[in-house]
Amino acid sequence: MDSQEGMEIGVSIPTIDIAVTSRILSAYKDERAKASQIYAKEEVKTPENTELFIKEVGDALYLSTLISYAQGLALLVKASEEYQFEIPLKDVVKIWRGGCIIRSVLLEKFYLAYSKYENLSNILLDQEISEIVKDKIPSLRKTAAFAVSNGIPSLGIQSALGYFEAYTTASLPVNLLQAQRDYFGAHTYQRTDREGVFHTSWQTPNN
Repeated sequence: MDSQEGMEIGVSIPTIDIAVTSRILSAYKDERAKASQIYAKEEVKTPENTELFIKEVGDALYLSTLISYAQGLALLVKASEEYQFEIPLKDVVKIWRGGCIIRSVLLEKFYLAYSKYENLSNILLDQEISEIVKDKIPSLRKTAAFAVSNGIPSLGIQSALGYFEAYTTASLPVNLLQAQRDYFGAHTYQRTDREGVFHTSWQTPNN
């Protein structure tokens, strides 16, 4: 339901989406067993400094959880605006903090953030939250890189990291889609170096 709602009102919640996808993938036990025989993986290389590695993984999981909350809360913000629910997020996180399946020590930090800024569109924009993120993002990047390089499935942290990198980037490579659409359908595109709408008579390399 969250994934469908996010698509309908235009809110990106990839980590919440991937949680459902991961559960579905886990049900493909027989297929995964067959695939693991076809695509055998090398043994995972244990980091030399295991104590530091454990701390970094812990920080990565902490930040991934925070980013997942950020997505869910952003969905509530947009849904409240879209459907005129007038959801008081400060009160919502206070209730969650009192006892809920998604209860977490992070909720106290969110409560303080919404107490200061009731109309905060994304919890990642809060100053105090941003300090936590800046402190732990290196660990999330290193943990994600370790998982990828060793063939370890880590859909949750990968999606959390991808969301963060995209959300904190002013100009995304998705802008290139405009050029592709202009190439095959003359849909025009915008440029980053000047104002206006443009169209190019694209040529193939052989012309």
